[in-house]
Amino acid sequence: MKIDLMETANYKGIPAMSPPEVHQYLNEIGQGWTGQGVAMEAGCWLGATSVALLDGLVKAGYDKPFWAFDRWRANEAEVRKAREQGVSLKINQNLLPLYLENTMRIYNSVSATPGNIPRTLLTYSKKPIEICVFDAPKRNPTFRKSMELVLPYFIPGVTVLGLMDYYFYARRRDTQRKVDWVEFMAPVKFMETYSEHFTELKDFEENGSCKFFRYEKQIS
Repeated sequence: MKIDLMETANYKGIPAMSPPEVHQYLNEIGQGWTGQGVAMEAGCWLGATSVALLDGLVKAGYDKPFWAFDRWRANEAEVRKAREQGVSLKINQNLLPLYLENTMRIYNSVSATPGNIPRTLLTYSKKPIEICVFDAPKRNPTFRKSMELVLPYFIPGVTVLGLMDYYFYARRRDTQRKVDWVEFMAPVKFMETYSEHFTELKDFEENGSCKFFRYEKQIS
């Protein structure tokens, strides 16, 4: 049975665009942290998924910076979605203070860089990455460039990659022929191209649209 996202897209009072099952899985991923690398998220909005992941990381004894990347400028869709969940935002509002307020209640070493992705990823410390969650970017060449910047730091057999809108666009491949939908297929096409380098861990095709993978072998 599909879950009504309007009733469930909230984590600890933080508006979200994903259901409780996804938040629980992020928590489990965090609790499974092995200490081999950092955790990061690109496309964070107000921090619901970051907090869900951090809840698990803290339980696992996470002691490294949590890296976060986003524009943190409210657009019309974000204002509407927040309002539907009882939070008032304004178009073009700087959301970074709200994100930091929400995440630093859980963990105080958050390295948040506002701006366009992948440019902001250039500020990353180049340490091994154990957990990487991508909600944005979604289109090429931005998605491809962003992946090129993080892939050198993925740990074969360890790194978990979460693509938060995987099925949202995959479902439209054969039903909507608009150019912008083709552009938004970048994450799906990337994973199909490099499928032998990843193992599927979990998908949320019915409840939400996320899909999670483990990076198994190096991509040149």
